[in-house]
Amino acid sequence: MKIELKKFVRPMAIWLIFFQIAIFLLGIRTVAGGTTDPNFDDPYASNRGTDVLQILAVLENKIEDQQVLEKTKEKLFTLKDGQTRLIASLSDQVAKGGNSTRASIAFLLVTVLITLL
Repeated sequence: MKIELKKFVRPMAIWLIFFQIAIFLLGIRTVAGGTTDPNFDDPYASNRGTDVLQILAVLENKIEDQQVLEKTKEKLFTLKDGQTRLIASLSDQVAKGGNSTRASIAFLLVTVLITLL
């Protein structure tokens, strides 16, 4: 019985060692390869254009002076991604709020952030 067990255990142990080595080598190759998408970027950064369009849509409804709108557009493209996301979330509140006090405060914050940042 012991001899039969040794005949079974030894090939299984060798097979298991080779299997672990193969998994280890495949894991290294996968980690070294990085992402498979060459255009992979920060998901928040890829939404920057959408955020700017959202901000501009709200500002165009609220601001009637074209010179101010043009200066605002120029300023928006100089902001960092985090600042743009913050202003976009506030402009979303303005769009949802209509003429409420909440929307007015959000619009005031949007204008202050664009001016000061």
